[in-house]
Amino acid sequence: MILELATTTVMAGVFGFTILDKTAASEAKKIQRIAANCGLSVRDDGKLMTLHLLRKTRHKWGTEYVYRLPLGLSFEEVQKKQRTIEDGLNQKRGLLDLTIDDLKKIQWKNDLLEQIKNMMSGGRRRKEILMNYDGALQIRVYKDPMPELVPFTEHTLHSCKGWTVSLGESREAAIYHDFELIPHMVVAGTTRYGKSVFLKNTVTTLIHNHPEHIRLTLIDLKGGLAFNRFSSVRQVLTVAKDAEEALKALRDIHEAIKRQQAEFLSKGYEDVREAGYKHRHFIIIDEAAEIASQGEPLKEVKLIKSECEKIIAEIARIGGGLGYRLIFATQYPTADTLPRQVKQNCDARLCFKLQTDTASQVVLDESGAEKLPFVKGRAIYQTDRKHIVQTPFIDNQFIDRTIRPHITIKARKEEYYEAGTAKQTPEGRGHTLIIEEA
Repeated sequence: MILELATTTVMAGVFGFTILDKTAASEAKKIQRIAANCGLSVRDDGKLMTLHLLRKTRHKWGTEYVYRLPLGLSFEEVQKKQRTIEDGLNQKRGLLDLTIDDLKKIQWKNDLLEQIKNMMSGGRRRKEILMNYDGALQIRVYKDPMPELVPFTEHTLHSCKGWTVSLGESREAAIYHDFELIPHMVVAGTTRYGKSVFLKNTVTTLIHNHPEHIRLTLIDLKGGLAFNRFSSVRQVLTVAKDAEEALKALRDIHEAIKRQQAEFLSKGYEDVREAGYKHRHFIIIDEAAEIASQGEPLKEVKLIKSECEKIIAEIARIGGGLGYRLIFATQYPTADTLPRQVKQNCDARLCFKLQTDTASQVVLDESGAEKLPFVKGRAIYQTDRKHIVQTPFIDNQFIDRTIRPHITIKARKEEYYEAGTAKQTPEGRGHTLIIEEA
């Protein structure tokens, strides 16, 4: 240790740079300086006030700084300067910015000046920041950027316990969504940025983990292509490809909900947990904007879409306690394509890259999705908290291997639930498989 300090001191004298023994302290002051320089300040009693550091906490992933905002400065104003603060923290460093940790990484046997030059020219990976506000401004500075690819593996599949599905990796931990705690979800995002891949992740996980207790209604309004590989799986009742097919499937669900609601009322059950029902019915709608009735010019089609919207809203409103789970996905979130009742009853939102602040406001009630990087699979997961996640990428070969044991040659897609329970065969299966000889 003494040798390290002595060597460092000699180096400082020879090359004329100052040693900063606490990077966090320097970084905290730098954030304050950037904030003041970009206008995040107010004048109070003749004094110019900006962010005031309350505390800092080191973590494995980086450092969290907590600041008090001066009266008159809003979190929204700070959010607008997030990129400016991030860019300021990533400016190429001069000699004055080298730390003891930097010097320890130098291989003395090699060309010292060349290594210092590499450090100053951006040799480190870009720091990223995340900001939140809960009465004080929290700025998390991450040492390393998020991964741009998280593969969906066997480990991913088996790590999902109960009715959870993987949302991928945040900067700090693996993130999961539990459909028993929060039964409904809105998924939004520009085409080809991960929305449909996440839906396939979810379907594959549910079929693998709950083969005897899952029922799926898949409504793919892009022509059925995204869900086509699941159409012969015994747990899938239907893959609806247009508004007319969607309405037929939704009417069947609506009738089943009414029957189950009547049964629960007669038996005094509050929900599926109290009733002891293990089965869950997931209704997954991809590109829900295609059944938005607003603006539909054809009266007959408008009536079909309007009825679809009403049933979907009712599923969102009363279906959760009866074992129904709604995933409502759209790439064009507007007040017309994301009905108010659906949004109000979906307490989880997964939002991929969107083009505008307005679209982000529709889904998240705040901006942010339009600022996500152009990285496939990057999304904001919002419940009572907010996480930025890199959702897993699942390839079609993995899906096919996983669902192969559940594919039927010819299956009856008839109603196999009565008031929410499966019609059980003596073997305990809720489906009938018919194999016809040629």
